[in-house]
Amino acid sequence: MSRAVCPGLERTANGYVCTYAQRPINPFQWYCFGDYFECPIYVQYMKSKGPQAKAEVKPSQTIQPLQQQAQQVTTASTVVAPTRVEVTGEAEDELIRNGETIISKFEGSAKALNEKWKDYENSVQTTRQSWETEKTRLRRYMVILERIRNKYSEDLKEVELRRSMGLIGDDTYNRLKDDIQKKLDKVDEKLKELNTRYQEVESTITQHYRRLLLTTVTPEISKLKLSLAKLEEMYRDGKISKDVYEKLKAEIEGVIS
Repeated sequence: MSRAVCPGLERTANGYVCTYAQRPINPFQWYCFGDYFECPIYVQYMKSKGPQAKAEVKPSQTIQPLQQQAQQVTTASTVVAPTRVEVTGEAEDELIRNGETIISKFEGSAKALNEKWKDYENSVQTTRQSWETEKTRLRRYMVILERIRNKYSEDLKEVELRRSMGLIGDDTYNRLKDDIQKKLDKVDEKLKELNTRYQEVESTITQHYRRLLLTTVTPEISKLKLSLAKLEEMYRDGKISKDVYEKLKAEIEGVIS
């Protein structure tokens, strides 16, 4: 079955040209092949020619008609339908080539996305597992630093007490106080910095892990849902308190929701 080609389409050595608009055009992305009657350029051109307008194919047009049918539609006035032209095999080959080019381009892109997603999954899992191990040591270090900070605070109080009791003079007091205060300030500042950075890393890794669970079917998410169901059962049976139940439930739902 033949398909219509717009009579205003002309093929030149440099490509296709719309003779109605007097400019180059890509017929494979426009109305030129098929329903060119809906093309706004064609509609405007026909309106400019008046009610008795008749489509013409220019002699210089390189897409020559293989079959022509004249159709008359009886309305308030007689309008001669535009000439219908069969698309040449050359045009069909170009459509196929353009389609295959687009598919080939995005086949590669889609495959690359799959590989990147796999890398992302592996990276998230590996980073989280390593973080869960290392953050235990980090917390232990921070607890020790907190104890050291508290010890310096006690030392300051002891120095104050010694001076008030006359056990040390002002020079010794000032020297000891300045030394202890510097150590205290350093530990306190580093503790605050470590805690802030810890919270940022924890939040970022948790966000990526939640995203992974929401988009990937893994045995781990199934285990978490099973744990939540067991938690509900233990609470109903009175095996755990309400406080423990609500705390653990919030932690599990925070990961899987």
